[in-house]
Amino acid sequence: MTETKGIDTIQALVGDPPVVISLDRKVMETQQKLMQAWNSTYIAVIPYCYKCKEPLVWHTAPREDDTMFHCPKCGRIWTMEDKDD
Repeated sequence: MTETKGIDTIQALVGDPPVVISLDRKVMETQQKLMQAWNSTYIAVIPYCYKCKEPLVWHTAPREDDTMFHCPKCGRIWTMEDKDD
């Protein structure tokens, strides 16, 4: 059996990520439901910046620009947007 720390499961992506990353509102809503289910079984869901491997700062009341998260190390932000179906 192989054991891997959760943080080490972050998959490297090719290239440098953009400074502003858009998250589809429906994806975020689905993630929130999954997070609640995992939390009820004592598992924390913590979003990390895949570039820095730093925990993201949550914006529980999104700002006017719909920022949901930011990385305290590299300053990237994740915004929520509505996408057409």
